[in-house]
Amino acid sequence: MQITKLQLGRLQTLYSQLARHEIGVGLDRESRLRWATERLRKPVSSFSNLSIDDAGFLINGLQGTLGVKAPLKNRPDRDQARRAGMDGRKDGAEFAAAPQLATSADLARVRHVLDQLAWTEDQFRTFLASSRSPLAKRADKQVRTAADANKVYWALKRIAQSKGAWKKASQPQTAGPA
Repeated sequence: MQITKLQLGRLQTLYSQLARHEIGVGLDRESRLRWATERLRKPVSSFSNLSIDDAGFLINGLQGTLGVKAPLKNRPDRDQARRAGMDGRKDGAEFAAAPQLATSADLARVRHVLDQLAWTEDQFRTFLASSRSPLAKRADKQVRTAADANKVYWALKRIAQSKGAWKKASQPQTAGPA
């Protein structure tokens, strides 16, 4: 597959930053194509003819050289982020009318806290069945919706914090709140 418009723009921007900061790297088209040819070890006639993989290789190399962090992927829009932070909480009652199924990212957040607590699956099921569980008043004790996942996540986070097992820096990168 051919390079995407986003990749092309990113590659051109990063290369121009490299050319402004590095001695001996030219801003002209020929210098840019010579640079790409050297890195890929194959002839490059135009950035727009690069494959997605080749463009990704060049972009990653430039980001590493320049010390630029990669942009966040799959970042939620404002409404999605708001819902992820409020769904299942008292101030998020507006979302109760249209529940959403828990995503793999929601379940990964819960699993991450369980790993920090070093709980087994049986310990987790026992917690869900206990009176301390946010799902205690329900007959079904399974995490099914985003609201359930948020409720369980925040309860487990409080337990991990109280036991000194909570490590904020080791949070997985997800679309939801930390």
